[in-house]
Amino acid sequence: MEQRRPKNIVFLLGGAFLTLLLLVAAGELGVSGVVLNLFVAVPVAYVHMRFGLSTGGGALALVVLGAFLLGGATGLVSYLLQFGIIALVLPFLMRQGWPWDRAVAASVAVIMLASTLALGGYAAVSGTSVTQLVDAYADAEVEQAMSIYAAAELPEEQVEELRGTVKQLADFLRYAYPGLAITVSGFLALLVLWLLNALRREHYKIPGEPFGRWKASELLIWPLIAAGFGMAFLEGVGRQISVNVIIVLLPVYFLQGLAIVTHYFNRRQVPPILRGFGYVMITFLNPLPLIVTGIGVFDIWIDFRKPRVKKT
Repeated sequence: MEQRRPKNIVFLLGGAFLTLLLLVAAGELGVSGVVLNLFVAVPVAYVHMRFGLSTGGGALALVVLGAFLLGGATGLVSYLLQFGIIALVLPFLMRQGWPWDRAVAASVAVIMLASTLALGGYAAVSGTSVTQLVDAYADAEVEQAMSIYAAAELPEEQVEELRGTVKQLADFLRYAYPGLAITVSGFLALLVLWLLNALRREHYKIPGEPFGRWKASELLIWPLIAAGFGMAFLEGVGRQISVNVIIVLLPVYFLQGLAIVTHYFNRRQVPPILRGFGYVMITFLNPLPLIVTGIGVFDIWIDFRKPRVKKT
């Protein structure tokens, strides 16, 4: 233990420094720094996963102090809600033996609970409502997007067309904010998980099913079906709830479809370069994401990974 302590301290300080560096760089780069935000939770999560709660918690505490010094209370809360909770909860649960999918789901649940409490508390202190805060956030996103387009010196007609598109996106953001918040948090947690798996070597293990054999709970199909009917036949709050449920569940079934693809990649021993190219196409080339999501949904009845007996 005494021999490992200096290494723990080095990784603790290095993880905290790298996290603060990513935060500063992302803030300075503005919109182009969004990509860096995807990796902010990784250094502390890795330190936590490799060395345990005391070392990971120490790195997190240093980052919290740095975030407060850089951005005040707003910077501190923003870091914790977006990145700090994932870096703390996800590795902690997996080190306790939780399967990776349940650890991700629990991390997202903690983020949503903390975010709801933080938004509710801020709304109460500022004398406003959570809905008004979401509206203000959507308006700020519109203004930021339009300032980028204005700086690009586009023709006035094109700017007006883009303004209409951005306004529609802002309206959708208001309408589907809970579902989008859960989905984005889940994506970030899965990205951190994927990087932890890529960096693990012999230092730790990721508990749970290998991704190629992973399957979502069969019970999720019922809220998906109910939400589909709700979108088709309900109005008002009922339809809004249905839309948010679908926004949350469809990515789950896309992930299951991706697991099926991974299963066949493994079975056919597809080289890593071709795998990477295939994943990029599946994610971004329409209509492949819809097809893969459909495969994930129908897997509950067809079981695409079940060995088939060849008839002669």
